[in-house]
Amino acid sequence: RTGRREMSASRRCGADQLIGVIGCSRGVGLRCVVYLVKNNLPCRAICRDTQAAEQAIRAAIPSIQDLSSRIKFVRADVTDPATLAPAVRGCAGVIFAASASVGWRLPFSEHKDTPPHVDYEGAVSAATAAASEAVPRFVLVSSLAVTRPSHLLHVLRNSMAGRIMDWKLLGEQGVAQVYKTVSATRRGDMSAIIIRPGSLTDDPPHGPGGILVDTDDTLSGTISRSDVAALCVESVFCDDVRGMTFECVNGQQGGNYPRCQRHEELFHSLRSGFLPLSEPSCIPSTSQFGPAAAVLCGPMCRPALPGGAC
Repeated sequence: RTGRREMSASRRCGADQLIGVIGCSRGVGLRCVVYLVKNNLPCRAICRDTQAAEQAIRAAIPSIQDLSSRIKFVRADVTDPATLAPAVRGCAGVIFAASASVGWRLPFSEHKDTPPHVDYEGAVSAATAAASEAVPRFVLVSSLAVTRPSHLLHVLRNSMAGRIMDWKLLGEQGVAQVYKTVSATRRGDMSAIIIRPGSLTDDPPHGPGGILVDTDDTLSGTISRSDVAALCVESVFCDDVRGMTFECVNGQQGGNYPRCQRHEELFHSLRSGFLPLSEPSCIPSTSQFGPAAAVLCGPMCRPALPGGAC
């Protein structure tokens, strides 16, 4: 019952809209599915290994017996663009919560679970597929401090995980360009939302009253994966965050931050410090993303990162 009270945005916009979650077998993606199921919202769990995803979801919510009536499991791989369009077809929103499971790779390795293949190319491929299927909302889970190279989180994650922060930023830019291009050429409301959480924890959710959000990439701190999941789902239904990039951490609201009881109020507060999606001067190549990307986005160039590709 408590969960349903939190879903004010979905009640206003219609709770029968299907949400697809990419990367649903662990982390924030798993919590997104749990949030959807607990609030009786239809969910499509999009993953490479549907059996592993189902096991993880059942372990997370053992009290729910009839998962098959609430979740449709669809196999797709973010490193295989051809699988993505059928997976997201018919969704009202898509949440991209996948991230690399491998950091640095050995030279000449064909491993595709690394940051450039997942956090960059995978994100852009998924956004391209969603845009080509006219999915109105695309939510990308990125990371706090992606634009702050000297921040400790940026330094540590880049060092230990194959320069993942650089690739995440390129993923943000590619997703933004895809949806900007499509929204300019199609009728209807289509937008991408980029969420940059702080260091992720498995703490219980704090709820809207325990979340700080901002748009200047100045926050630092940690945040519960469950709180990030709630922000992802709620942002699909809230007009106030269309086309927005924002950061989030857990913390007691006060000072310049409003005391919000609902996610809608939290999102509305962001409008006073609106940060539009980043405008890259040079964005990723779509040659490996299939013909849909070339049609949607036109010619693009892939920017070189300092020190070469990893």
